[in-house]
Amino acid sequence: AFVVGHGVKPSHMGRIWKHVLAHPECPLDEIPGIPDRIRRPLKQEFAALTSAVVQVRESGVDGTLKLVLRLQDGGEVEAVLIRHTGEPEDPDRRQADRCG
Repeated sequence: AFVVGHGVKPSHMGRIWKHVLAHPECPLDEIPGIPDRIRRPLKQEFAALTSAVVQVRESGVDGTLKLVLRLQDGGEVEAVLIRHTGEPEDPDRRQADRCG
């Protein structure tokens, strides 16, 4: 809706999104390959990053990370990143781990 409201093709939104993810430090009005008429409104109406990591704890057991994120409104949420290989778990191994 934002890009169409400024007379720009919706296909530019994908380019903006990909660039922000790959280059979060880039000012929004300096994203390459977007129409000039959208640069100023993009910078004025959006912020690339509005959340911040305020705490990180790593498990010494399995490398799991617990993050505390502060949101734009000041609220905080926890996120847990679980590291795994992507391989199916061996049921026999799980039993062995539980039984010592």
